[in-house]
Amino acid sequence: MQPMTRHQFGLFLRATSALAVVAMLTGSMVISCTGDPLSTTGSGGNGSNAPPSKAMGQWTPTTQDDCTAAFHDTYFVVGPDGKKYPTWHPPQATDPTTGKLCSFGHDHGLNPSDSPLWPDLQRQFGYDANLNGTLDDNELTVSGVPFGLASEQLVNSTTPRLEDHTGYKIAYTTASRALISGGIAASFDLTCDLFAAYNQPTSTDGAFGSNMFSVIYAMNCNQGASLPQYPVKVIVSTMAVYGTPGSITLDTNNTQLPTGFAADPATSPAGGTELGRMVPTSEAVFAGAFVPSGQTSTFTPLSERWETQLRLRRSDNSEVATLNPAFVVTDTARYFDQGSSQLAHSIDLCYSGLDASGTPVNDPSKASTIVRQVRGSPMCTAIAPNGPFTQAGDRLAFDNPNSPFKDCKRTASFGADVVRNSTGGPTLWYTDAFGGNASPTFFANSIKQYVAQTDTGSIVLAAATASLPSCQSVLVHVPN
Repeated sequence: MQPMTRHQFGLFLRATSALAVVAMLTGSMVISCTGDPLSTTGSGGNGSNAPPSKAMGQWTPTTQDDCTAAFHDTYFVVGPDGKKYPTWHPPQATDPTTGKLCSFGHDHGLNPSDSPLWPDLQRQFGYDANLNGTLDDNELTVSGVPFGLASEQLVNSTTPRLEDHTGYKIAYTTASRALISGGIAASFDLTCDLFAAYNQPTSTDGAFGSNMFSVIYAMNCNQGASLPQYPVKVIVSTMAVYGTPGSITLDTNNTQLPTGFAADPATSPAGGTELGRMVPTSEAVFAGAFVPSGQTSTFTPLSERWETQLRLRRSDNSEVATLNPAFVVTDTARYFDQGSSQLAHSIDLCYSGLDASGTPVNDPSKASTIVRQVRGSPMCTAIAPNGPFTQAGDRLAFDNPNSPFKDCKRTASFGADVVRNSTGGPTLWYTDAFGGNASPTFFANSIKQYVAQTDTGSIVLAAATASLPSCQSVLVHVPN
């Protein structure tokens, strides 16, 4: 079952007071003081009267997109706070008002309803609209993956955050997990369902300064002879912090490069021990892409890797869980130009090069001065057979759907996760948007987290990955 559009919804929301009851996985209930949907009056209520979250209505079509914003906004779910949130949708769909297939120009990765974790995700993020203490079928129909749930809890805080809609991606897989012993992989018979819905905009300059991006991270290890050693199940939603605001990470030594870009918000927290946002820079990109005659270019330096830690902590800072995701893009549409301290478009590498002094040249009338340029790359020869000699009018714009740099080739990595939720403790925790102040009791603007009762001890698992190898539609373009 796919996430439903507005015209498909069958939810009849009952009139509620200012206090609404949010159902939990166990069927017990807590009181929520915000986000209650308005009542419908029996005229085919379909969730449209639920108040919108800040994440709703943030996408507008470009001149290349023929789907309307109104149609786009019919793809929503009702989150656990009773608000409407944008959710996954296909990159192309038939608009029922016109009966015609149209394109949104961006994709959100894989359809979450095909994940083995889909029923658990629906129940984790569902809303008990009729106050009966459980999630009924019609309530589950409008439940799914709410984009922007963590950022919504920060709306009235000192760190409000509004994320780029096109940056929301979903990846999942079922994978065998290897054990790390003495620094090498060891035999371990364990299979886990893995899921991530995360915000990672790599088309814009936002990540040059900002370090706050939301993550929904779920794992259910449920098969294999080694399962008794690692019976981990988590469904966590937090605002993740990736490194230092106002800087990007250059290497695995955590070398920081100040960019001159301000973080949004200006009050963004400092990073921790995670590597953060390893963003491509012109120095590394030019070294790989621009080569002399007889050599072959590589675009490997365009790969972008973000690493974070999702840390669920009690108020005394004791650990409930520490999760270690990383997200990679290999066809990044932009990089940080260290010479100009601004965004540069990856596609322009196909039309430029370096002269003998190492100065970038992108003027076709001066192409004869270039001594180092992209060579032997199918990505560029397909769109620029004449390379730097390509006339300006024949060059593809950075947001052309035919560009080979569209932020589509992505990988979600599930790392060495740790759970410290011993037997007898709660499986449902409420935390603030950053995973702090974990409590078994609901509090204002808290997010419900599911953590199975287990302690992973000293077990360290090797990373497993879920990949998005290509765009979900040929009409996808930057920003994506």
